[in-house]
Amino acid sequence: MSPESSLSSPSPATPEKTHSKSSGYRPDIDGLRALAVFAVFFFHAFPEVVRGGFIGVDVFFVISGFLISSIIFTQLENGSFSFWQFYSRRIRRIYPVLITVLVACLAFGALFLLSHGLFSVYFMLNGEYAQLGKHVAGGAGFISNILLWFESGYFDKTAEAKPLLHLWSLGIEEQFYIVWPLLLWLAWKKRFNFFAVSALFAVVSFGLNLYVYRIDPVADFFSPLTRFWELLAGAMLAWAFLHPGSSPFIWKADSSGPVPVIGLLRKHERLRHILSMTGGLLLAVSVFFVRNTDTEGYPGAWALFPVLSAVLLIAAGKDGWFNKRILSRRILVWFGLISYPLYLWHWPLLSMARIVLRDEPPLWWLIATFPASVLLAWLTTKLIENPLRFGKYGNIKTVCLFAVMLCLGLTGFVIFKKDGFRSTLPYMARTLENVLEKRGKTNPAFYNGCHQDSYDKYGECPHRTSHPSKPTIAIWGDSHAAHLVTGFEQNFGDRFNILQRTGDTCPAILSGKQTQCLKKNQAVLKEFARIRPDYVVLAGFWHSLPALDNTIAELRKNGMEHIAVVGPVPVWKRELPIELIRTYQKDTVLPDRIRMEERKFARIDKAMSEQSKVWQVHYISPVRFLCNRQGCLARIGDSADRILYFDTDHLTEAGSGYLVSLFRNDPFFRRERRDFARHESGAENAAGNL
Repeated sequence: MSPESSLSSPSPATPEKTHSKSSGYRPDIDGLRALAVFAVFFFHAFPEVVRGGFIGVDVFFVISGFLISSIIFTQLENGSFSFWQFYSRRIRRIYPVLITVLVACLAFGALFLLSHGLFSVYFMLNGEYAQLGKHVAGGAGFISNILLWFESGYFDKTAEAKPLLHLWSLGIEEQFYIVWPLLLWLAWKKRFNFFAVSALFAVVSFGLNLYVYRIDPVADFFSPLTRFWELLAGAMLAWAFLHPGSSPFIWKADSSGPVPVIGLLRKHERLRHILSMTGGLLLAVSVFFVRNTDTEGYPGAWALFPVLSAVLLIAAGKDGWFNKRILSRRILVWFGLISYPLYLWHWPLLSMARIVLRDEPPLWWLIATFPASVLLAWLTTKLIENPLRFGKYGNIKTVCLFAVMLCLGLTGFVIFKKDGFRSTLPYMARTLENVLEKRGKTNPAFYNGCHQDSYDKYGECPHRTSHPSKPTIAIWGDSHAAHLVTGFEQNFGDRFNILQRTGDTCPAILSGKQTQCLKKNQAVLKEFARIRPDYVVLAGFWHSLPALDNTIAELRKNGMEHIAVVGPVPVWKRELPIELIRTYQKDTVLPDRIRMEERKFARIDKAMSEQSKVWQVHYISPVRFLCNRQGCLARIGDSADRILYFDTDHLTEAGSGYLVSLFRNDPFFRRERRDFARHESGAENAAGNL
């Protein structure tokens, strides 16, 4: 949950008949589906309460791998497998509900577009209709995870404005089932043991997951290669159930031997209960204690908890205590049977509410979303899915569903290429729209070659000046340091060399788990130790009180005493152009200041101000400069390019210039000007003597 966020929304494993060869129908697996979709819903509705609910995706992946692989294994071994029949069943299972949801989302967008009212301005100004078209095309082509992977840069739109965000995991699932049947068919031709093949690919995928997690958490979250091991865990379990007397530790399919775990489960009831209760406990721990944070990311090794819980619960069988007493309850089984449409409906309802309100929906809406999603899921299942999934004319239904999905994908692509038809917006909206469209380009510090995504490129930075008669100010941190650079150049560039050392999502902190950030910051520190800048300014997007102790200590250790820390800028709930449009539509005036309800940044500012005394560094508070009792400053002129922010928390060129101009009277910079005046005076006297 993102962008996580932002952003962790699974699609329930699109279930075939829940059974295994050895145990018949498994109502407990339907109950497990229900718990997984509940976890996901409550995470999306109440993320501060059910903070790990996004792990439902991992549970669904295991269930899907178990059930679908069971079918493929069985059919390959008895000679009845057909690629056409396999994909035909998948299309009739997945497409009816998915098409319904995609059409509903497009209709929602069209109504907002055609109304030209207040909400349509919000919807189109932020590019959300064009984005919706792209995501409809991605959902229809089952590549949502790939699109979101490349959208998840630092300046990407918030996850709440993406009604189809949750289709990322359906994309991973279908990408898996494009390659998995073919691999198994080849393995069957060569008489390889399916378990050994599954285990080999699972180990490779899990290894990639651990590696990519350390260097690129976004890629780790969305890449199919780092997620396939979760489906393969279910596949290995499926083979073990289908072959309780065969050994998984050989390559050839006709070798045999005891499988201790499955054999023990068949013989010892107590062991089944232990596995069942352990799986249930692990599931609860995963839901309430696994985290997806900016510093830790997901999945990495954290996904072992939900994956292992699902494996244990399935392995315990339907007679395990937790499976029989809890998961097999009739009400849970019923919810499990509609878990796929329930999942597909719940997130669009929550997301569309956030789009309409441009804010967090009220509690009553969050609560009402659940029964509304259940009703839509039940109606979709009864009136659309079941008639198209079952009955006569299966091949004709398959072809028609595929054609409809193709048309939907093309429609979404046209909407995206036409930029959401934003040319129909009123003039005021279009002028502020340009700010959102350009985003970081409204502040050249992000595009001057010095705001880097790789620590080894700083040496190529063309922006550093090195006039020998000027002292140097080094600005170090993430994008919230970068957005100050333009202001420093405008206000101090004639008296100081301005050295920019900034990179996305990497504040100047010499600790943490992000390897790339550590390398980048260590390289910057090494450079500073060599060139000794006269003044160091540390700035960042401070979510909480930052751990700057080591950074400040290392700077002083290397002879840099003049250190200033810049606190957080005010953070808007929505992009500032949207806030201004919202106020303009209500009052037909553009205010200079807007009141802000959320003041977390002010609390962080106060804490950092106090902590700076402990650090013994100078502290600069943007909050003090930009906010007062009437609200926080939003613009400094009447044209769109004179607003202070281009999103929720990054300054435009005008905003940076204005804020840094207010630093002129700060004692830290007044002292710098005196120092420079003495430095320049001494140089002039020396020249006169010559």
